[in-house]
Amino acid sequence: MGGIVSALAFPAPAKEISQAALLARAAKQQLVYLKTASGYQIPAIHLVKKTNSKKDNNSNYFTIIYSHGNAEDVGLSLPYLDYLSQYCDCHVFAYEYCGYSLAEGEPSEQNCYECIQAAYDYLTNQEKVDSSKIVLVGRSLGTGPTVDLAAKLCIQKMPPAGVVLQSPLESGGRCVLGESASFYLYYLDIFRNYEKIHKLAPIPVFIMHGLLDRVVPATNGKALLESLAKAQRAYPGDNGRERSDDHYKAVAYPPLWIPDAGHNDMPEFDCMQNIAKFLRFLNERKDAS
Repeated sequence: MGGIVSALAFPAPAKEISQAALLARAAKQQLVYLKTASGYQIPAIHLVKKTNSKKDNNSNYFTIIYSHGNAEDVGLSLPYLDYLSQYCDCHVFAYEYCGYSLAEGEPSEQNCYECIQAAYDYLTNQEKVDSSKIVLVGRSLGTGPTVDLAAKLCIQKMPPAGVVLQSPLESGGRCVLGESASFYLYYLDIFRNYEKIHKLAPIPVFIMHGLLDRVVPATNGKALLESLAKAQRAYPGDNGRERSDDHYKAVAYPPLWIPDAGHNDMPEFDCMQNIAKFLRFLNERKDAS
């Protein structure tokens, strides 16, 4: 199953399609290169929101770390990323996976984890962005590295402000072959989000899924939401006791189930509107704390 799942998970577009588009962003000082823990060089696009006045401060904006889906890359995502930054009034940092577009190496689960870690390290170390101003956004395949990084940050007590999961998968195996297959072939499964989602209990998570999705069935998103909600209700307070109601109200965020949408026809503007709404929720939550 490992080969089957990996083949379906990493259908990278032809590299030459987006290389020129990415390189053109160097002139705008939006293209940066990162090094992963394994030493691979990967490109990333950093869209910095322009301040509205001298009194405004770039540190007031959220920075989205965007993890794209399968069968696309950062170059192909540029029009969407530009609009995301403008419409949602935020900075956007979109990194590439190994083996995609200008990135070195081969696509793999571990390399995806190292790529998003390199993106986070660049923002927090080089750009001095505080973790509390970072929002992780993952689509489809991108929900794997997104959930993994968010879980690690929550364990380290440096949680991001929030997480957006669009068309999330429980795991590569469960997405392709169902829950029983992932159980019997557990060690061949990849991106086991169902094992990690409970670790995101301290933070708000927004899940969007099309109910007609046949690539990553909506049962994946619903199962992740159920596990997350259960963990959030039982999240322990500082005294080690359950603080269920108060905490759940502070972090719970309603999902978006889109009746007429599949995997590749999610209504882009509706999704973006709801991401913007989620960012406003995070700002209000921050102001209330």
